[in-house]
Amino acid sequence: MVSRLTEIREVTQPLVQGKPEWILIAAILQVFYYSAFAAMFKAAFNAVDIRSRIRDLIAVTLGALFVNVIAPTWGMAGAALYVDDASHRGESPARAAAGTLLAQAADYTAFAFILGCAVIYLLMQNKLESYEIAGTAILIVITCSLTLALVLGLWLPTLLLNSLDLFSKSMNGFSRRLNKGDLLADDWAAKNAADFSRSARAIEEHPRRLALTLAVALLAHLINMASLYALFLAFHQQIELGPVVAGYAMGMLFWNISPVPQGIGLVEGIMVLVYTSLGIHGLQATLVVLAFRGLNFWIPMLLGFFLLRKVEILKSKH
Repeated sequence: MVSRLTEIREVTQPLVQGKPEWILIAAILQVFYYSAFAAMFKAAFNAVDIRSRIRDLIAVTLGALFVNVIAPTWGMAGAALYVDDASHRGESPARAAAGTLLAQAADYTAFAFILGCAVIYLLMQNKLESYEIAGTAILIVITCSLTLALVLGLWLPTLLLNSLDLFSKSMNGFSRRLNKGDLLADDWAAKNAADFSRSARAIEEHPRRLALTLAVALLAHLINMASLYALFLAFHQQIELGPVVAGYAMGMLFWNISPVPQGIGLVEGIMVLVYTSLGIHGLQATLVVLAFRGLNFWIPMLLGFFLLRKVEILKSKH
C-alpha cells in the first residue's frame, strides 16, 4: 500500500476538481455496482445450492480486490477468498468453488457482449487498433475455454480431466526448466475438473438460475458504465454512448487480461488512448479516467483492506 501511495493520490485527486453533484452520483453508482457484483455471486451460489447474503459478499468482493493486488495470481487468490468464506460459514467448499466458477463465467460472458458492441463501434469508426484486436482475441479464447470446459464437464468428464492433467504437466515441466519448481499442485487437474463438472450440472439442473446470474452480471456492467458517464458530465465533457462503451470495454478488457496486478497503470493508459482517438480532449479524458479508477478500483480496494476482518476466514476465534 505504501509503494502505491503516489498512484492512489494521482487517481483520487481529480475527484475534487469536477462538479460535486455528478461525482456524488458516480460514487453512489459504484455502491450499486459492487452490490450488483456481489448479487451476481449470490445468484451463482444459489445455482449450486449455497446460502449467502449480499452484504456479506460485498465485504468478500472488496477484500478480493485487495488480495488480488498483494497476491497477483490472475484473480485466483480473490476467488479462493469466496470459497474459504463459504466453507467457514459451514457450506461445502466444493460447491462454493463451483459457484465461484459459475460467477466468473457469467461475468466474462456478460462482458463479452459489451466488448462485442465496443469492437463493432470502433470498427465502424475505423479506430480499431491491433492491440485491441489482440486483447479481444485473448478474452474470446478465455471465454471459449471456460464454455468448452463446462461442456466437457457435463458430457465428457474423463476427457476434461485428462486434458487438464496434460496442461498441468506441461506447465510444471516448463516451470522446472526455468528452475522454478512445480507451478501447479499435483491435484490441480482433479480439483478443477470436479469444479467444472459440478458447475455444468448446476447449469443443467437450474438453467433459470444461470440466466439470472447472467442478467445480474450484465446489470453490474451497465451500472459501472453509467458511473463512468456521470464522471464525463462532472468534468464538463459531453459524450455519446458509443465512445463511453468503447473506452469502458477496452479498459475492463485489459484489467482482465493484464499481466500487471489488476491492470494498474495499463487500464488508465488504454482508456485514455481510446477516448482521445475518438475525439475527446486528452486532459478531459485523463481526468475522467483517473477519477473513474479512483472510484472503481482504488477506493474499493482500500476499503477491502479494512473489510477483510468481516470475512469469516479472517475473523478471530473466541
